[in-house]
This record gives sequence, C-alpha cells and structure tokens, in this order.
Amino acid sequence: MGGTALNIVPDHAEFLFEIRNLAQDNPADIMSRLEKYRDDYLRDLRTRFGAADITIDITNTYPSLSTDPASAVVGLVQSLAQTNRTIKVAFGTEGGLFSQKLDVPTVVCGPGSMDQGHKPDEYVEICQLAACDAMMDALLDRLVAGV
Repeated sequence: MGGTALNIVPDHAEFLFEIRNLAQDNPADIMSRLEKYRDDYLRDLRTRFGAADITIDITNTYPSLSTDPASAVVGLVQSLAQTNRTIKVAFGTEGGLFSQKLDVPTVVCGPGSMDQGHKPDEYVEICQLAACDAMMDALLDRLVAGV
C-alpha cells in the first residue's frame, strides 16, 4: 500500500507478506536472511534518502508441523483413509501447535485439493466429501471398538 494514486509519491508504504516454512527450515534463519537483505538495501537507500527506514513487524507466528511418516498416527490415518500416500506441504494450519505445544501426535488431512482451494469459486468434489465421510465413519468404528 502506498500513494493514493499512481502519480502520487506517498510519505510511507506498507508491504504485507507471510512466510510459511517447512519444519526443517528454521524461522529464525529465514528472518535473519530477510533482516540482512533489509539492512544491505537500507545502506544504499539511505545514501539517497537519509531518513529512509524499513521495519519488519511480526504480527503472528505458529510452528510448522513435521510428523514422521513412519509414526503410528500416520499409519492410523492411512488405514482410515485407505491410502499409503503421504505428502508434505507449506500450508498454514494449527497442526504444529497441537504437535509441538501440546505434544499431540498430529496429521492434517481432509477432502479437496489446493488446486481448487483459496481462490474464486473454490470447491470440494462430492466424491472427496464421500471419501472423507467414509474415513470419519471408520474412525468412529475404531473409537467405539476401543482399537
């Protein structure tokens, strides 16, 4: 966000962004690299505009999730979903909070595809909802049976 029109130079501008890192990527290292880039850029910028400044405000953080594919919880979800497939993605979920802060074995799964998600006219195919329903039924059956 900057000026009120294309031909107006603002007195300040905002650049909003988000970083979603995989668990093996240390967020502190990412921030250090970002801050170094900012500092290097500011050194040059201040030779032309002495009062120039760039601040980075972190408004929210949450930990990444990395569940071992060989873990019992992954095996459970695979059997419930009737698949052997696992994937890792750089999505934002509360899964890392459950895993790291509460020490709850965690898998994130569900119907749909990000090919259709978070965009206009997003949707989940009915067959995917049916598969999710079947998985939840299988989970309930196991919970009732105490397995």
